[in-house]
Amino acid sequence: MKYIKNATQRMKLNEGRALDGEPSLLERVIKSENDEKLAVVMALDLILVGIDTISMAVCSILYQLATRPAEQQKLYEELKRLMPDPKTPLTIQLLDQAHYLKAFIKEVLRVYSTVIGNGRTLQEDTVICGYRIPKGVQCVFPNLVLGTMEEYVSDAQRFKPERWLKPAQGGSGDQLHPFASLPYGYGARMCLGRRFADLEMQILLAKLLRSFKLEYHHKPLKYEVTFMYAPEGALKFKMTPREE
Repeated sequence: MKYIKNATQRMKLNEGRALDGEPSLLERVIKSENDEKLAVVMALDLILVGIDTISMAVCSILYQLATRPAEQQKLYEELKRLMPDPKTPLTIQLLDQAHYLKAFIKEVLRVYSTVIGNGRTLQEDTVICGYRIPKGVQCVFPNLVLGTMEEYVSDAQRFKPERWLKPAQGGSGDQLHPFASLPYGYGARMCLGRRFADLEMQILLAKLLRSFKLEYHHKPLKYEVTFMYAPEGALKFKMTPREE
């Protein structure tokens, strides 16, 4: 909020002119809409939803990979098969075949959901599971809780990427309720950047793990809830170049 307020003050002093060259998105909104509150909400959304979520998710995924050598090796073997040469350009066709890579990401987001819950404000009186909930009440879908409930996920406490694979891909065939893990939300207000976020994480992990072995030789990190849910502490990874 401090930086946003400083930016709006500078804009007022400059009478709406761009600060340095091309005006920022914040400047454009304030100038065109004349609504400082809208600009503030938009800026906070961009920071929390567009930046923190992906970076925190990647931190969590890398930590899980570094502390799970067997799963990391399985993922490396998949990438080596798809990309015999580490310099092979990544294409959508190759990523479509990276089934275990996608399954590992999904499993991390199920057990260690970066976004701990999705909130929705009811637009009308609603009955949910026999409870009458009045209009205006905010309902929260707690991803962090539901994703690890045995009622919806078989062997829920066990980290098992195979549960996300189809039988032909080596899937475990576990029960997995389709709504047990919704890290991006669902429906009309589902995260607009879902496909972009997925693609960013898949490309980063594919490029990194095809060329490097990831290790973590320090005290185990605890997951903490701040704005997000992620390991708390320095991520001191050892990265060893792969020979092939």
